[in-house]
Amino acid sequence: MMRTLFIHAGTHKTGTTSVQWYLNRHGRKLMRHGTYVPKAGCPSARSSGHHNIPWLLMGDPRAKVEHGGIDALLAELAEVDSPQAVVSSEEFQFLADRPLALAELDHRIHEAGWRPVYLMYLRAPGAYANSLYREFPLQNIHVPFADFLAGVLADGAYQPPGEVILRLDYDVLVEKWRAAAKGELRLLSYEAASAAGGIIPAFMGALGLPERTAQFRQRRINTSSGVTTDEMRGGAKLIDAKFRPAFERHVAETAATRNAA
Repeated sequence: MMRTLFIHAGTHKTGTTSVQWYLNRHGRKLMRHGTYVPKAGCPSARSSGHHNIPWLLMGDPRAKVEHGGIDALLAELAEVDSPQAVVSSEEFQFLADRPLALAELDHRIHEAGWRPVYLMYLRAPGAYANSLYREFPLQNIHVPFADFLAGVLADGAYQPPGEVILRLDYDVLVEKWRAAAKGELRLLSYEAASAAGGIIPAFMGALGLPERTAQFRQRRINTSSGVTTDEMRGGAKLIDAKFRPAFERHVAETAATRNAA
């Protein structure tokens, strides 16, 4: 049987940094349960965020060859006996708009004898939009909320300075992803994970690991800051009215598929 490589592809503001800290901190313990956390692709030894892999695929200026990309990842995986492995970076989500890069990633993983399974946590679009907007000042992005809202409602997405696109119309995101990658895409609800005990237990469950693997020390990192104004609350309702049905449909379809399996 092919071994499974889980690619945790975000999205942003869905607990990804906390997941990456957990993977880094408890990699040896997870290995005892048959789950390997690679080092290749991590820009820092302090985090298990494998950001350098998508950065290299996208030609991002932050990428550094010495931190490793898909070649280094597959070489490292070839040296381990684990039945499954996991890499994590919210930057993977942006490969949906770079189909050639996503197809290359998918093909290389298959070619190396691994089965790619893409895990993507989605957040209810209104709440997601407000969380992103509150984060903008920290990224030196300054845009009036009215302009941000108008762009999201018109395009189902927002493109900050640079080349990445933050998509809130999940139909478009999913269609683009599945057109480029053959590997299974599992769409999971951030809200459901939070309500059911937290992102770490939900993530360990998504990897098929026992409950005790979610009971190691955790840290909440990169939590949302800033104030949610009445204008933002009203905007969230408008965004949800237009895009929430797609969100609910996609997470329900993944849940139904997993339950049937």
